[in-house]
Amino acid sequence: MDLEKRLEELVLRHLPDKQYFLTEVVARPAGSKTKISVFLDGDEGISIDTCAQVSREISKELDQLDLLKHPYTLMVSSPGLDRPLKLPRQYQRNIGKQVKINLKNDLLIKGTLKQANREFVIIEEIPDKPQGQTKEEKLLLSEIKTTHVLVTF
Repeated sequence: MDLEKRLEELVLRHLPDKQYFLTEVVARPAGSKTKISVFLDGDEGISIDTCAQVSREISKELDQLDLLKHPYTLMVSSPGLDRPLKLPRQYQRNIGKQVKINLKNDLLIKGTLKQANREFVIIEEIPDKPQGQTKEEKLLLSEIKTTHVLVTF
């Protein structure tokens, strides 16, 4: 089993309750160390305190298990706006927000996330022209390469 899979299992054991979920674990060499980045989210968001608590528990268990034979750095945080949405739960949490979707066929769609489930999302596309018609587009999650939430003011 690869390191990231083992780390995922370890992280899942330390989530405080079912409202929180793991979005991604990335383990990469960084000089003489391994940099471990753990991204957590929650149905109502996730606090810095919760991330810190999970980080302490993961670090303690990593040291006990002696999983890594060399030094490491561990970062536990929320995905932030720069990270793409990965899971249906993230899409559901962002309903009503503006998103930018890159499809696997390299088409780009911008619009408001109207609906999401385990298989597809519905986007109300932003028209190209100020007076243009909006239209809804149903996209299978399997067709999506990346989705980013857009910052709006």
